[in-house]
Amino acid sequence: MKKIALFFLYVALFFMALLFFTPKENLYYYAEEQLKPLGVVVGYEEVRDHGFSLEIQHAKLYVKKIKTANIGSLVLKPYFLYNSLHVEKVVLDKTFEQFFPPLIERIDVIQSLIAPLQLHAEAIGDFGEATASVNLLDRNVSVVLKPSKIMLSRYRNTLRQLKKSKEGTYHYESQF
Repeated sequence: MKKIALFFLYVALFFMALLFFTPKENLYYYAEEQLKPLGVVVGYEEVRDHGFSLEIQHAKLYVKKIKTANIGSLVLKPYFLYNSLHVEKVVLDKTFEQFFPPLIERIDVIQSLIAPLQLHAEAIGDFGEATASVNLLDRNVSVVLKPSKIMLSRYRNTLRQLKKSKEGTYHYESQF
């Protein structure tokens, strides 16, 4: 029994050391290079490795050379069994203000080993509250939006693009 417990302790310590010493900054810059051919560029960011997490602050997001958003902070926690991404203070560029409220307070994205090809996200902002699920295998996106008063009053054209349910929520589904 003692040998089995010692074995699991060594395995746990190995994975903790592997996670702690993984060059997360280098992996981030590699991912950034992979996004460039798609026209997505993240610039002017401050990247900090905190051992078990990676923090990115003050990033500017560009899509096809068009400034899209300012991101206040982003914290990536790449644990093997449970990965999470927490984003705060996303301000969309003024060009998108006619379609969508500019401030997103926070976004939380979760991926677990139980369903590795399934992402779950929750967001809160001036638009209201949204939950999304992304199936990477089937390449499906499903979003449920509980709109705020601002969204209902000033962004009706955007809401018309979504399906309204009896409960007052709006649904969006797409494939990528």
